Amino acid sequence: MENRKIREIYDYDMIENDEFSLQEWYNMVMDKTPAELTVGDVCRMLRQKIFSVVAIGRAIEILEGDPFAGELFDGQLMENLYAGKEKYLCRRYDDIEKLLVNAELKALAYSWADEGSKEDYLKTIAAFSQRIAAYKAKAAEEVKV
Repeated sequence: MENRKIREIYDYDMIENDEFSLQEWYNMVMDKTPAELTVGDVCRMLRQKIFSVVAIGRAIEILEGDPFAGELFDGQLMENLYAGKEKYLCRRYDDIEKLLVNAELKALAYSWADEGSKEDYLKTIAAFSQRIAAYKAKAAEEVKV
């Protein structure tokens, strides 16, 4: 992953009036390298749909080590990744596909807080897998035409 700060990667300026927590957080994130981003940072970046390329790359890195990563609940990062910007997600579908296979296998043996959390996580993985399969099928059709 890159060693430049996010503000350098995107060539963005810091927000000068940072009296609101979101603006303060934005400036803090802008001053980090991708490797310094926490699970909470990445979850918020994906929810806010900002710095998507960096957020998706970092999310994949984190999820490779811990498919249940989350700041507020187990599996939060996977859920936020699923809700990320499609135009950037599709560039990483091969990497995400590998993640999903691993995550599903581990989810079956994981000690979930409750059965509902496990079901929600597995539904997210299934929906993500279906989205990737549909995208790849459509891309294959376009190549034929």
